[in-house]
Amino acid sequence: MAKPATTLPELVDQLGRTFSPFERLKILGRAWALLRNMTPDQRLAVAAQLGLDRADEVVEAIAARGGTKASPVILSMIDQAQKKGTAHLPELIADLRDPGRRAERLRQGAAALEDAAMTAAPGEVPWLPPGAVQPPARVENPRPMPTTPPPAAPPAPAPPRVEVQPPPPMPPAPAPAPAAPPPVQPAPVQAAPPPPAPKPQPKPARVPVQPAARSALADRLAEIPRLTARFRILRRSLHEAKTMPAAGLGSVVQQFPDGWARRRALVELLRAGVPRSLEDALALIETLGSERDRLWCLGTLAESREIPETDRETLLGAATSPTARRRLAVRMGGV
Repeated sequence: MAKPATTLPELVDQLGRTFSPFERLKILGRAWALLRNMTPDQRLAVAAQLGLDRADEVVEAIAARGGTKASPVILSMIDQAQKKGTAHLPELIADLRDPGRRAERLRQGAAALEDAAMTAAPGEVPWLPPGAVQPPARVENPRPMPTTPPPAAPPAPAPPRVEVQPPPPMPPAPAPAPAAPPPVQPAPVQAAPPPPAPKPQPKPARVPVQPAARSALADRLAEIPRLTARFRILRRSLHEAKTMPAAGLGSVVQQFPDGWARRRALVELLRAGVPRSLEDALALIETLGSERDRLWCLGTLAESREIPETDRETLLGAATSPTARRRLAVRMGGV
């Protein structure tokens, strides 16, 4: 288990190393003291790494907790939900967001731990079955037995003296044979030059979304200075975004700074099925400057809608590495 993060980059790095939403919630539970000292924009950046609905509210709820140490009951709640499966993830998020439900879960968890400790027998561990822990057997020290030293061995006889005979004289070396003339090297044969290698076919460039046509939603977002408020307006205006052309969606996405903010805005649109055309969605993803952000949005696109068989190769071709293409194939239901 990694130690709790003490800085924002360290926390973002730990969240990016796992794809399990339960493990990410555990990381936030252990780093709640860091969340409490962050600014609202920094907590929003952390919420963007979770990839969950209402993630910003979950982060705010964890940061609002008091005390001096991470709550073991909260971590136990996450462990229990993880054992039940992904279907219980919305219930866990609701418990973490609602202070009343969270307090009731904490009280039930603390009572369960206290009852387990009170009902356990002496020498028993509450989370192990009865009789699993046995007391160590008493071993009596045996009396030392007197030992007699072994008899001394007689001295070994001295080895016999061996006379060394001098080696016989070596016969004289034979006269060297005359050196043979060097062989005549044949003239080198000029090989035909290899044919030129065929030039690789350039990959057709995807036409990016033209941001010239601004929309009313983009104008409203441009007037709001805080990112938190921009995300709320975007989330409430998803029905309006469904009727907008691709160029208008490009102007909406560009109202968020390039990086995690623009990636999260595009994820909100893709999860809502915007835009409907696969080509328009891939063109919006190409506007992201980071390769990691583009792969993140490609995975969201593969999970948020049904990709026809004729369009799967187009989506896989947007990934830049074989590993990324395999992951996209798995998310679309391939092998």
